[in-house]
Amino acid sequence: MRFFQQLRQKYLISRTADIDMLHWREQILSSILFVALGLGTATAIPSILLAIRDELWSIVVVDTLAVIWVAAMLWMPGWSFRMRANQFLLLIYSLGAWFLFKIGSTGLIYLMAVPVFAAFLYSLQEAVRALLLSSATLFLVGYFFDAPLHVDSFQLSLFLRWVIITLNFTFIAAVLSVSCNVLLYRLEHSLERQQTIANSLKLGQESLKAANEELRLTVAAVSRLNDIVLIIEVSKDEAQRSHLHIVFVNEAFERLTGYSRDEVIGRMPHFLSGPRTQQQELDRIATALRKIEPVHVELISYTRSGSEFWMEADVIPLANEEGIYTHWVATGRDISERKKSEEHIHRLAYFDLLTGLPNRRLLQDRLSVLLSSSRITGLFSAVLYLDLDNFKLVNDARGHATGDALLLQVMQRLQALLGEDDTLARVGGDEFVVVLPALSDSGVQAVHSAMDTAERLRTAMTKMFDVDGLLYSATCSIGVTILPRADQKPDDLLREADTAMYRAKEGGRNQVMLYETGMQSEIVRRLAMERDLRDAIEQEQLQMYIQPQVDRFGKPVGGELLMRWQHPQRGMVSPAIFIPLAEESGMIIRLGDWVLRQGCMAVCALQAAGIPMSVSINVSPKQFRQADFVDKVKIALVDTGADPALLILEVTEGLLIDNLHDTIARMLELTALGIRFSIDDFGTGYSSFSYLKRLPLYELKIDKSFVQDTPQDANGTAIVQSILSMAQHLGLRVVAEGVETRAQAEFLIENGCHSMQGFLFARPLPLQDWVTQQTAATREDSVRRLPESGTLTASTE
Repeated sequence: MRFFQQLRQKYLISRTADIDMLHWREQILSSILFVALGLGTATAIPSILLAIRDELWSIVVVDTLAVIWVAAMLWMPGWSFRMRANQFLLLIYSLGAWFLFKIGSTGLIYLMAVPVFAAFLYSLQEAVRALLLSSATLFLVGYFFDAPLHVDSFQLSLFLRWVIITLNFTFIAAVLSVSCNVLLYRLEHSLERQQTIANSLKLGQESLKAANEELRLTVAAVSRLNDIVLIIEVSKDEAQRSHLHIVFVNEAFERLTGYSRDEVIGRMPHFLSGPRTQQQELDRIATALRKIEPVHVELISYTRSGSEFWMEADVIPLANEEGIYTHWVATGRDISERKKSEEHIHRLAYFDLLTGLPNRRLLQDRLSVLLSSSRITGLFSAVLYLDLDNFKLVNDARGHATGDALLLQVMQRLQALLGEDDTLARVGGDEFVVVLPALSDSGVQAVHSAMDTAERLRTAMTKMFDVDGLLYSATCSIGVTILPRADQKPDDLLREADTAMYRAKEGGRNQVMLYETGMQSEIVRRLAMERDLRDAIEQEQLQMYIQPQVDRFGKPVGGELLMRWQHPQRGMVSPAIFIPLAEESGMIIRLGDWVLRQGCMAVCALQAAGIPMSVSINVSPKQFRQADFVDKVKIALVDTGADPALLILEVTEGLLIDNLHDTIARMLELTALGIRFSIDDFGTGYSSFSYLKRLPLYELKIDKSFVQDTPQDANGTAIVQSILSMAQHLGLRVVAEGVETRAQAEFLIENGCHSMQGFLFARPLPLQDWVTQQTAATREDSVRRLPESGTLTASTE
């Protein structure tokens, strides 16, 4: 049973749905051969048995060969369809011809089957050929061999009888063949259409599968994007008003906003807005929705918990197949960190880190706007440049933390006195700028208003500041300038106010000064002087003069080296002009180094001339505080070979204000070399008996302002006497400066002054000239005496 099922599945059932006509014909042929083999075998066996009985051996042979032939056609693996079909048709034709010859009517059936099978297996053309062959065979075999086909109804000649039989045979065979071929043709076209439909359905299924897969991947990818994705549907009511409803959100939206998918589907997206959402950006979105065009926005949005975040979003319209826009797709991302970075960069660029006030860059932008508006409105405004007096002392003494805390309190005190329209900016370490806009349409009134405000600020700053329980003074100097003026620029305003502020500092600090045009000319001259001084150092325009210090007998016992500047165009420039300039510009360090070396060389020159006396040189506090000052002194002594015991360093009392411990240590290191120290201008600065006991001092120099008042002024006389008495008890030598009259000299000698210096004895001379003069006097063996009488008028040293 299983055998026949396998045969049926192999030869009678199609194994594939993709059947073309050739394959279909092959299946028909296989099915015919299979049935023919089965039925032929079933009929051949009794036929063979009967033929054997009747000794009809030809029938036995033919039936046996026919069965074997069919089996060979069915199971020969190497035969093609056409070969098997031709073999099959040949078999039927042969059987038909043989049966027609031997039996008669049985052959008609086989011959008629030939064109019919040809119609099934081949085309109509092949079927017609087979029909002609079968008809010709029928006529020829029947006529020539008088086939045993009994047709008694026709009383005709043999020829006509077989013609009629052949025509009827041909007619019926033709009808069957054509019918079979037409049926097969229609079936073929039906199969082709079915195949086309099947292929189309297959392609559709594949496309649908691919689309479903693409959709699945797209949904999965969109759902897992880090960017927010919203799909919003546009619907219209009866009044044709558009309504927006969310139909899709991805996982990133849920993570960022805190809303679940179920909470937002069907809702309008307005719930993402809040109090600080920019209305301008919302209006841009509304305009884009109305015009149906894409839009890019950056706005503040809100999460489910109410917290803010910055979102950058792109909103794009989507149309259906009819071109009607039915949806909007919004993709967004959290840019809060980027906005924080931008804000931080903005604050770094335009605001002071310590105080949070506008810095110089933002201030200049605001000044540009103010200048433009002032020229349009005709209103006058003012710029105030404020600098703290002696803030550096607090910063150096107490550290930057205390200095920063003081600056914050200064800012708060200034802000409390300013209006909402005023601007307070920090442009430097201890420098602030105040902008007072639109003071008045009158220039005079604007000046009064600006000066009044500046005075209020200055007065407020005179009050003490409490920083960590300690009180600090932070007075200020303020420069004021008025705008607008012709061709005025922001840099001009700051420069003018800064110039006026420095004039206030020069006037004694803690003052308010209004900018005047002449101030700028002075600044220009000052800058030119600074440049010339730098050139003077390089071009050796500076010289060292010496002014001797004499004892009570008028004999030189020492000398002070004084710097002089012979300018090629300006002539002799006073030290009172260029020394402060050098201090402010920082060139005092280079000048001091040069003076130190000149002092050592002067000691050597005096020794070589046989005048072994001490030489005093001035050392500025800035120079003394340099970390390598002691090393520079040692190098200068070694390079020149000068005797350190003949070198006296004159320092001012200002050196003793800060860091007294380090100052003493450095002085002790120098005195260990043999160098001696003198306090210059004693009594005019930080006079204290405590430091006199601690410092390794050699002498005090009484300032000429005290000497000039003796002996006629009681107060001045008392001060000088007190200094001389104190020095005597402390074992300090005293030099009186600025001695210009005999009375002053006699008073000093009577009170035990060790040495005197002034125009009464000698004016400063170039060192070499003074040495030549002293050498000549020594050769004449003359001794200088005090002048008999007269008063010499002093000039600036």
